[in-house]
Amino acid sequence: MASSKNIQFYTGIGFLGSLFVFLLGYAGLVVYPAYSDASKVLLKVDSSMATLKAGAKFDSAKPAISLTDENVTAAQSDLTALKAQQDALRVAIAGEPENQIDSKFAGIANELGTQISESVSRWRREAAAKDVRLPRDEICFGFRRYIRNPGTQPPRLLKEVDRQRQIIGWLFTALVESRSTGTPLLLQSIDREPIETYPGASSVSGDGQGQGFSVDTPDAATLASKPQPDEFILSGHSFRRPGLVGSFAFRVRFAGKTDTLRVFLNTVQSSRKPFVVSAVEISVPSQEVMREINEGSARPLGGSPAATPGFGGPSASVNFGAIAPGGTVNSATEATDKRAERVVVVKDAVSEYTVHLEYIFPVAVPANAGGPASK
Repeated sequence: MASSKNIQFYTGIGFLGSLFVFLLGYAGLVVYPAYSDASKVLLKVDSSMATLKAGAKFDSAKPAISLTDENVTAAQSDLTALKAQQDALRVAIAGEPENQIDSKFAGIANELGTQISESVSRWRREAAAKDVRLPRDEICFGFRRYIRNPGTQPPRLLKEVDRQRQIIGWLFTALVESRSTGTPLLLQSIDREPIETYPGASSVSGDGQGQGFSVDTPDAATLASKPQPDEFILSGHSFRRPGLVGSFAFRVRFAGKTDTLRVFLNTVQSSRKPFVVSAVEISVPSQEVMREINEGSARPLGGSPAATPGFGGPSASVNFGAIAPGGTVNSATEATDKRAERVVVVKDAVSEYTVHLEYIFPVAVPANAGGPASK
């Protein structure tokens, strides 16, 4: 009996010993390494906090910048000031509400297609009524893909495309009204960027109205459907800045006199609308362009253009021969002979112009953007 009890006692002692050894092994192999890793992380955090509190040395002549309550408050104040400056810039970019060209369109694609067709027809009639020449190949004001294919309409971004339509209408009126009476003007086209064909293009909150657009990938524009003759893919220099500034791009192409170009650019600038002119291209008109301008004109334009006033024209001639050496004026006969020899310096001839413009708008910051300060 005693022997049986001893066996049970020693068996229990052996089991407890084995359990103790197992627990020690588990702690050594599993618990301690995990504890050690956690300790290393905590030590690293403590070291980083100590470095932040001690400060970082950026300039040997200035004290270290440390994570003190004073510096944190100053940083938060700087962030608030930066956000206020960004808001002010957005307001400046958008311009005053009365100077913005907005869209109130809330219909479907078919309705927009009808409005586009009606607008193009109206602009053609207005051009004819004001003796503005149009190309033989009827101008479509940037909407050829829909005008030449009846029954088609923009697939998406309807509000944005309608805003383009209204901007084109404003540019058309500004150009027509920039021409002096009797001055030739051939409106070749007002081209637009076909944003509704860009894969990945989507609406963004432009100046708070949801009338802007963005493209998900930088090369999405190159994947757009083939542009029509009155469309173009914006490339190269642009005023767009992802997440900050968006734009609608246009090109106004016409042939006419320099005065028309000058007045048009001044009209765009003085309108205080958020337009920016990125480039102006000038070229000599082709014979075909001159024929289109001369159709219906009282006299041919381009063979012997008049001189620009102030540069050899009859209103102000440059006559260096009428003054004799020493500053005395020669005889009236000699002066008259010299004036007859004057040379035209600059000719007021017809030229072709392409004005590149962007209508810019701020891109509103999402409510969850801006980091901790926006919470």
